[in-house]
Amino acid sequence: MMDAGQKVLDAMGRAMGRFSMLCSGDRIAVGVSGGKDSLTLLHALVAYKKRAPFRYELIAVTLDQGKFKLPVFALEEKIRDLGVEWVLREDKATLRLIAENVPHGCDVCSRHRRYHLYKIASELQCSVLALGHTADDCAEALLRNILFNGRIASLPPTSQSQKGNVRLIRPLVYVNEALSREYARTQGFLPIACVCSEKESVRREIRGFIDLMRSRHAGISDSITAALSNVNLYTLFGQDLPDPERAEEFWVDS
Repeated sequence: MMDAGQKVLDAMGRAMGRFSMLCSGDRIAVGVSGGKDSLTLLHALVAYKKRAPFRYELIAVTLDQGKFKLPVFALEEKIRDLGVEWVLREDKATLRLIAENVPHGCDVCSRHRRYHLYKIASELQCSVLALGHTADDCAEALLRNILFNGRIASLPPTSQSQKGNVRLIRPLVYVNEALSREYARTQGFLPIACVCSEKESVRREIRGFIDLMRSRHAGISDSITAALSNVNLYTLFGQDLPDPERAEEFWVDS
């Protein structure tokens, strides 16, 4: 039976190949929040270098938004042990909101975080920004967008920054939370949680619903992941669609 490390590397390799995430000589800024998923991503990218058909560089980037439950410097030794440079920066915009007691949700932190990570990656002359979103994150984003934003959308495996100089990749899109948790446990990671993880939120409600369905029905997670690449536009309410007789051409099937 494959161990968690092998399963993560195989799933990541599948995503890398299918979505052409990396190119020879890429310099990758890995967003390390301190959670298990980002630590799993960094560790797996280090291990994946042994099997990749080309060379790439890694730099770990952590953004301090004032919400870590433990001192963030606890990450430094673990990252250095992997032979990876660690860059720590502050998100002054979010820190200001905290200092001034301005109420804000995860969407604000996320927006600020993404902006700064792109900026830092560009400053470090990185061609790629890698984030640790998992299959469960993609499923949760899909349901959140359907239920609250009136659109069918999730987290794309790859995308380009608005200025076009940094490519975003999510190598863990085929790795579920349970596998990421097991990988982190076997590697002896000490995740540093965010204080917001304990707050009630729509995100937590959706995660709870997915967990409930998963406990009752086998294959729920795999089915949602498959649905993200199995889209028939002609069953939706889209406008300006091409000739219906050519409908089969517009299936995106895994």
